[in-house]
Amino acid sequence: MNYYARYFDSEGVFPTPQTLVGFISSIPQIIMTEDLADAIIKFCEDKTSFPRHFRLPNKNTFIVIKTNASTLDEFKTRGANGGLLPSETREPRETRSLAETIHPGLYNVTMTFRRAIVNPDTRKCGFVEERFEVEMFAQSQKQCFDRVLEHLRNHPDVDERSQYPSIRSSNFRATYIRE
Repeated sequence: MNYYARYFDSEGVFPTPQTLVGFISSIPQIIMTEDLADAIIKFCEDKTSFPRHFRLPNKNTFIVIKTNASTLDEFKTRGANGGLLPSETREPRETRSLAETIHPGLYNVTMTFRRAIVNPDTRKCGFVEERFEVEMFAQSQKQCFDRVLEHLRNHPDVDERSQYPSIRSSNFRATYIRE
């Protein structure tokens, strides 16, 4: 385990807590006290992996990060955990959800949504769960979802304050029946 330290423009990667304390004490703006040195060594020997900011009496801070990198260039190129070099990056995969997969045919679509019911006396809105079911021809589950939402939002009997589930919700289901 190595240690990266930075105080404004002064930075470096150090193999031991003692060399780290030596580097920090060599910075003219930092007065190395016994308590500060003990805190740095204690942080280095601790099992935590998060960075630590040490506050100085002049309201400035310096940071210490535990790293697998052995040099400053390696730390800046690969990061603290020694990730892949930029030239070694993999090609991004095309991610497509199951709902977006094109599979034209007849779908049985069920959506349970919260329908807004307005009390005419108080003009306050209450909600009732309502189930909408239909069979439709579509290209994908996403197209089914979009068409059902469009239908419900444009229907004159459904209040605009009604709440609809997301496509990933258990309250929406589009089951493929046949071509």
